[in-house]
Amino acid sequence: PELMARVKSLLRIKQFNDTVLRQASELAALNTGLEQRVREQVTQLDRMGQLKRFFAPALAERIVAGDLDDPLQTRRREVTVVFLDLRGFTGFADTSEPEEVMGLLREYHGAMGKLIDDHQGTLEQLTPDTLMVVFNDPVIVQDPAPRAARMALAMRERFSAMIEPWLRRGHDIALSIGIAHGYATIGTIGYDTRAGYGVIGRVTNLATRLCSVAQRGQILVGTAAAELIAPLCDLEDVGQVELRGFARPVSAHALITLKAAPATPATPRAPVQVFTLGQFAVLANGQPLALSRKVQKRPLDLLRVLVAEGGTGVETRAIMQWLWPDADGDAAQSSFDSTLYRLRKLIGVEGVIVLSEGRLTLDADKCWVDVRAFDELVNAIEHAGDQAPVTELARELLRLYPGHFLDKDSQEPWAVGARDRVRARFTRAVTTLGSQLEEAGQWPQAIALYARALELDNLAEALYRRLMICHRANGEPAEALNVYRRCKDMLSIVLSTRPSPETEAIRATLA
Repeated sequence: PELMARVKSLLRIKQFNDTVLRQASELAALNTGLEQRVREQVTQLDRMGQLKRFFAPALAERIVAGDLDDPLQTRRREVTVVFLDLRGFTGFADTSEPEEVMGLLREYHGAMGKLIDDHQGTLEQLTPDTLMVVFNDPVIVQDPAPRAARMALAMRERFSAMIEPWLRRGHDIALSIGIAHGYATIGTIGYDTRAGYGVIGRVTNLATRLCSVAQRGQILVGTAAAELIAPLCDLEDVGQVELRGFARPVSAHALITLKAAPATPATPRAPVQVFTLGQFAVLANGQPLALSRKVQKRPLDLLRVLVAEGGTGVETRAIMQWLWPDADGDAAQSSFDSTLYRLRKLIGVEGVIVLSEGRLTLDADKCWVDVRAFDELVNAIEHAGDQAPVTELARELLRLYPGHFLDKDSQEPWAVGARDRVRARFTRAVTTLGSQLEEAGQWPQAIALYARALELDNLAEALYRRLMICHRANGEPAEALNVYRRCKDMLSIVLSTRPSPETEAIRATLA
């Protein structure tokens, strides 16, 4: 009995020791997890502070929470840029006390910053006397140019009321604004310890230069932006203006005021809009989907596959083969059913995705898809007669095709196949419209169309050839040679190949 008692006592001691060791191990793991969470929270706070320099607080919180794509990742996007400059600020700062200068800037930046947040703009640049605001990044909006116009008019009105007391004190300060619309490369600029959000491209230069030549209190708008806001605003043509750093004069328009009854926008106002060309974004009732880190990737993959397959009458069996190729029939069906349920719940609009007799369809009345609109436009271009409005069709084609189909979202076979199909249709449509412009002898318009199309697809050798021919016909052989060199460089760098004999034959005529 004494031996058994001692053995039981030792066993209890051993059990206690094991418990202590296990609890110590758990405590160490908890401490490690706590330290990791603290580091993550500190990183999030640092990131939040960095993002709030450029974005509204609510927008910064959505970015940190994972609701939006990382705005500091490099990408290419169609944006509208607004540049503001305080005229007379240098003289004011030179003749005023520092406290007066800071008081004016505090009031000015506070008023302009509120208008930027109200219109969902992104502050890209801030100096004492200049501001640069970007629309359509990182939040995708349907109407970046009209938003920019409304904001600029509101800023001019607010500034006029704000500056009156300063004018009465003898300070001669005015606000000038430039607006431009086009493609930009967006991402991180700077170095390791000092990096931030940056927007680079011709569009930013154009907005800056338009602002520099605008008169005091004037809002100058570039041609691309003017075309987008013309149904909404009253504009005055100011003709060609010389801009520093631009080889040719640029057409400009003065923004006067909003029209009393804006025209209906070209893009249908369906409850849901799906954008897949040049970007992937989904808007429900005018707002981006409220995604989070907990949202699984599969529901959005299901939507992408559905769009890639045409969006109408797509067999569920084909979707399951793409998304769950290794699952058996029952497991794939179960995964499909749960994924479809989550996608419908995520979109939040009843009846958008219809399942009938084993086929899935995006209801055209409730869901507008850019690829579907693009295909309809290309069909209209291919069947249009000689009297077709070529310029308007070209403008709409370039508006609907800002980039390739899901170019950076997926490299799956279903995405690559759809991407190649849409890209080929875009090239054919551009060639059709360009040929009509060439036949009419409208060489500058054809040159502009081909050049813009090559910005979107810089490997389309057929478009390089047409652009060379247009420059040659327009009496610009040097420009045609530059186009050939650019074509040769792109084919060599990206595809490791040389221009075709057809392209070389055109080059030979330029010597």
